Amino acid sequence: ALAFAQSSWTTVVNNGTTMPGTTMLFNSYNQPSINDLGTVVFRARSKGGSGTEPMHGIYMRNISSDKTVVRVFDKTLLVPSPNNTKATFIEFPSFPRIDKTSNSINTLGTSQPILSYSTPDGDTKAGTSGVYVLSGKKTYTAASQLGVVSNYGYFQVPGPTVATKFDQFPGAPSISGDLVIFKGNYTLDNASKTGIYYRDFSSKGGKNPVIAIADSSTPIPGQTSDNPITFGATAPPTAVGNNVVFTGWDNEEQPSIGGIYLAPITPAPTLTTLVQIGDQVPGEDEGITFTNFGESLSFDGRYVAFWASWGAGLRAIHLNCPTDGNADLIAFCNESNPNGFNAKVSVQQGIFLYDTQDHSLTALAKAPNDFSDFMYWVFSGKPPATGSGDEVDGEPARWRASSFVAVYNGQVIFKAQKPNVDGIYEAYGPDPSPVITLIDTNTPGRTVDNLAPVGSTVISLGIEREGYRGGRVAITAGMLDPVTAESWAGIYVKDLP
Repeated sequence: ALAFAQSSWTTVVNNGTTMPGTTMLFNSYNQPSINDLGTVVFRARSKGGSGTEPMHGIYMRNISSDKTVVRVFDKTLLVPSPNNTKATFIEFPSFPRIDKTSNSINTLGTSQPILSYSTPDGDTKAGTSGVYVLSGKKTYTAASQLGVVSNYGYFQVPGPTVATKFDQFPGAPSISGDLVIFKGNYTLDNASKTGIYYRDFSSKGGKNPVIAIADSSTPIPGQTSDNPITFGATAPPTAVGNNVVFTGWDNEEQPSIGGIYLAPITPAPTLTTLVQIGDQVPGEDEGITFTNFGESLSFDGRYVAFWASWGAGLRAIHLNCPTDGNADLIAFCNESNPNGFNAKVSVQQGIFLYDTQDHSLTALAKAPNDFSDFMYWVFSGKPPATGSGDEVDGEPARWRASSFVAVYNGQVIFKAQKPNVDGIYEAYGPDPSPVITLIDTNTPGRTVDNLAPVGSTVISLGIEREGYRGGRVAITAGMLDPVTAESWAGIYVKDLP
């Protein structure tokens, strides 16, 4: 039986909170990140209407010492230098992240071109996507598309003999101290390439070069061939201290080789394989091996929590296009999928914990035994022929599936589905333990937020890979009164034993 964790929730922000710098109220939230100090950082927006565009921004609040919600970046603020066009932000396509032990924050941001410059062919503009940091009271550009512009070569892709710029920075970049660690995509010889990179954004006048950890020229570890396969796809990394973990494959859609890798954050590091396709699945019959791993890795410096699948069994699910969010994205989804989208998901999948100190691997929860599914689908990306949206200069709009898991000192929080209910659950590793229900969609709204509608029930929940730190878990939750249709939402934190 699943027991419920008993303790109260603290409201970080909710629909009754005014967005800093505006008279608007918060209305919609992405999953938050939290650090050991109790500082919560999150992406949020207001409601539009009556000719008013919704406000989008990145915000933070320390729940231990500060009652104030602070604006980090929003659509009214200038993009950090270099920016000679006075460009302001358009959107923040991914959830922000925060250093484990400090209040340094980073986020992906999009804007109008930030740099106007001259070339032999005339004047031009560049730079509509980058990674931006708030550290102390200063803001920085940690990664940018300006790598081919004179005087900005420190932003270029390392490795190619010809100056090459990054095309995009998919997903959520990670931050550790003065280092930002990110996934970067680029084009070389008319072929798409990818890699995991880092850059020191603060020293040497902010002119440190980008350094590669692994890229499309790096052989995937574990091969003995004289002509080894290199990484064809990578996922956004997670860094703590001087180490980083990431998932990589030969082919993301149909991988035959790949896994989860650990590396020191140094130039040309040796990659350590933590778990790979073909490894034995804990608790399954001998010879039952992993077939794939999720993009979203949670790492606390020792333990890595992740999603994985095995077996050939698939089941069909039907997906409907979103009804809330970017209008161009919704329109493109309905145009591409007029009758919805049919997808197939692995029947056998689970949440696992790897201990990098004693090299043990533990299964914490599995489908179809414990839950029906751990994957959640969203239609996201850049619609074709649009100059605005959730991911300007991002990857093409398509259906994507993600898992959601967070780890702190070997204790794991994850999002999962059971028949007719979604929930956020906790399991204590590395030894298998009973799974505890933290909160689910049967939970009365007022047990989370006393300002929620009286008859409301939780209808939506969210957690991300840095949502459990310092003994606190940070989530998003939405509530609805089914009788009055009155809704409410916010970001909430709970101390866990």
